[in-house]
Amino acid sequence: MMLRLLVVTALAAAMLVGTTTAACACSCVEFKPAQAVQNATAVFTGTVVAIRTVKGPPNAQKVYTFRTDNVYKGAPAAEFEIGADTDSPACGYVFDQDTRYLVFAGPAERVPGVGLSTSLCSGNIPLRAGTGPLQLGDERQTAHETLGGPVTADLITALGTPAQPGKTGTPATPQPGVSWRWVAAVAVITATTLTWYARHNPAK
Repeated sequence: MMLRLLVVTALAAAMLVGTTTAACACSCVEFKPAQAVQNATAVFTGTVVAIRTVKGPPNAQKVYTFRTDNVYKGAPAAEFEIGADTDSPACGYVFDQDTRYLVFAGPAERVPGVGLSTSLCSGNIPLRAGTGPLQLGDERQTAHETLGGPVTADLITALGTPAQPGKTGTPATPQPGVSWRWVAAVAVITATTLTWYARHNPAK
């Protein structure tokens, strides 16, 4: 009887361990920097300025507001709102307040009004404080789980030249020139003067 009880207990423990391991697993496909950029809808560096929680289903989401400093892909917005799962089994990603990141975001529909989301598998990298374009050695150590590696030359090449947030382009500078109104005015004055001179100085 005791042996049977031990066997049942061992089987139950094995099932529990197996279920827990499966529930906590988050499997990410390894990809190159160029693929991460291609797969993303928006890629930018920015600092978290606000965090709010939105309840599920199925899981609660946190919505992070970033103040951007460089935009590598997508509209050069001054701010981005990004949704992320809060649970590790769902490959959730945790951003820290007042901290800078390189963010890869894709389309989302979970949170009304928030069109972008990210995850542990997206390739996000915690960064040192700053506002300039990404450089080698800008990665930062973090206590949170992250799969983002160091900032490499391949990553910088894949990102390309960033756009400045809030700027969609430089307006064309007007070229100096003579207005047609001035040309018309000079022509009228010249014609009037010649007519007056011809009337008062008839040819002999």
